[in-house]
Amino acid sequence: MHLMELLKRFIEIELKKDSSLFINEFILFEKLLLEWNEKINLISRKSVSAEDHIINSIFFLTKYSFDNVKSVADIGSGGGFPGIPLKILFPEIRITLIDSIRKKVNVQQDITEKMNLKKIEAICGRAEELSVQTKYKSKYDIVISKAVSSLDNLYLWGNKFLNSNGEMICIKGGNIEEEISSLLKLKKNLSVELISFEDLLPYSVDDKKIVVIKNKF
Repeated sequence: MHLMELLKRFIEIELKKDSSLFINEFILFEKLLLEWNEKINLISRKSVSAEDHIINSIFFLTKYSFDNVKSVADIGSGGGFPGIPLKILFPEIRITLIDSIRKKVNVQQDITEKMNLKKIEAICGRAEELSVQTKYKSKYDIVISKAVSSLDNLYLWGNKFLNSNGEMICIKGGNIEEEISSLLKLKKNLSVELISFEDLLPYSVDDKKIVVIKNKF
């Protein structure tokens, strides 16, 4: 059985949390994900572990606090990243997993049910259509996405989920200067912060960054 020693170390040293509170849930998540991955392509078919995917979903917590976050919408969640790892670490947060591909949503529903996670739902639909529905519009502190699309697309799809103090967190790799300038051309009145993470290479977090987008009213 894969014991996720790297993830344990990351939780203990970088997040300063007790890894024993979470690690069994992460191991169960990995087991269920890998079982589904044999039928539906969620992560690489060669994967024998989801540890890298998990760490690359939560690395940003070393520089971005979730202490006051109560609700998160995860756009293009796929195999449940980053929403399910965040749910494990912050069980009180209400999380909505969103994907437009029904079979991926079915997987998310199956995994969250088998893990007995509360205050989490997986819904099938296009984010830009869901974000204007009364149930979801202006209801979230955080809209998050992991390598789903360009920043301007993500903003158009997700910004209506945000409440008045809400922020979008876009997990990115590579050079994204052009994406940022396209986003600012799309809408001038935005606060856009780029946070880089150069010090997490021992955890297989290579060239990762987040872009934090906030509406200025």
